[in-house]
Order: sequence, then structure tokens, then C-alpha cells
Amino acid sequence: MATATASAALPARPDGPILDAANIIAPADKAALDAKLRAYNEATGRAIIVATVPSLDGMEIEDYAQQLAETWGIGGKESENGLLFLIAPNERRLRIATGRGLQERMTDIMSGRIIRDVVTPRFKAGDLSGGIVAGVDAIIAQLDMDPAQAKAIEEAEMARRAQGADEAAPAIAGILFWIAMIVFFAFIFGRGGRGRRYRGHGGVGSAVGNVVLWTALNAAMNSGGRSHGGGWSGGGGFGGGGGGGGFGGFGGGGGGFNGGGASGGW
Repeated sequence: MATATASAALPARPDGPILDAANIIAPADKAALDAKLRAYNEATGRAIIVATVPSLDGMEIEDYAQQLAETWGIGGKESENGLLFLIAPNERRLRIATGRGLQERMTDIMSGRIIRDVVTPRFKAGDLSGGIVAGVDAIIAQLDMDPAQAKAIEEAEMARRAQGADEAAPAIAGILFWIAMIVFFAFIFGRGGRGRRYRGHGGVGSAVGNVVLWTALNAAMNSGGRSHGGGWSGGGGFGGGGGGGGFGGFGGGGGGFNGGGASGGW
């Protein structure tokens, strides 16, 4: 029942490839995108839909995109060549969701790179319309790339991330070591302090314990400061598929949206 209620609040499927319910795409950009995506669909059979919504109604963008893709039926039932580019400006969230038929060319990593490197910088600068146009251009360029080249780029990106994780491992190990030292000395000097309470403030043993604890804490903090962060959120959370084919007149069934894509924010 909860899914049906949420689905009922979704916007109606547009007649063309653009739904600008949030009114953030400049009229000239909207007209150009509409013509470009119609021509691309006619030439390749790949259906790219751009949707902006004023609100996600409290849903995660992954869940909202899943329901939108299922309800609208983006891409053909047999080819599953659909892609949804969803933008929610109020929540400052966006998602590229891909059907199964496009995932060899538009991998999760490549979707994330487009969000991170192409769209998000423009959104942060306040150019939402320009970011959408640039994002669509990058999506089309990626879909037109040879699958072998797309796979090579993805493997290089995965290797880069693995190297970053390996570099962070010593810092994590250092933090764990100093945490263990803190616990150990706290236990040792804590016992000593309890045995000498009738003598006053703990004496030399307590002072040494404090020095050791402060040294360990400082080392742990310095180790943590060397770690690196950043990135984008990939993967997805959808399990079902939409329907039909083309931009107009597609019915239920098919679509093939199974979790491919990436999400981001600005």
C-alpha cells in the first residue's frame, strides 16, 4: 500500500524526453534538449529522459527514480535501452539511472564521474540549466563510446580507488594501535590508582599514566589526520523495470532498471 500511495504522487509521463516540473531549465536549453534527445532516440533507439521535480516527497532519490522509471517505462521492453537523468533541486540531489541494456556502456563508475566532474561543479555555481545540458552531452558521449573503451576506463578508475584504499590502511592501523594502547594504560594505571587512594592523588604512577595517555591520544589524532576522503555515491536501489519503448505511447512491462547508475548532491 505504501508503494502505491507513493507512486500515485509521481508526475505524469511527459509526451517527450523532458519533464521540467521544477522549472529550472532555461526555455532555449529545454527546446534544444528536446530536439537533441528525440533525434538521438530516433537514430539509436536509446531513450534518455531528463526529469526535474520540485520535491522527492521525503523519499530517497534512488527509490524515487525506481518508481519513476517503472511508472513511465523508459526504454524498450526487449532492448532495455533506457536512462533517467533525475534532478531534485529542493533536496539538492540528482541521479543517473540506467536500464540493463545500457549498463555495458554507461557503467556505475562512469555515471558517477559525469555527476561529479561535469554536472555538480555547474550546479554548485548556480547554473542548473547549464549543468543539465552538459550532463546530457556527457551521457550521450559516454553511450556512444565503444564498450571496450568504457570498460578500460572503469578498470583504471577501480585501480585508482584500490590504491587509495591501500594508502589509507597504515593510518587506520595506527589509529587502532593507539586506541589499544590507551585502553591498556588506562586499565593499568587505573588499577594502580585504586590501590593508593588512601595516600592522596595517585603519586608518580598516576602522573606517568596521564603522560602516556595524552601521548597516545595525540598520536592517534595525528594518524587520523593523514587519511583521505571524498567521492560520490554510486550503485542504486532499484529492483524492477518499467515498460514500453520510445518517448510516447509505451505501455507496461520491461524497461530493465535493476539498480545501475549513480547518485550525487551539491
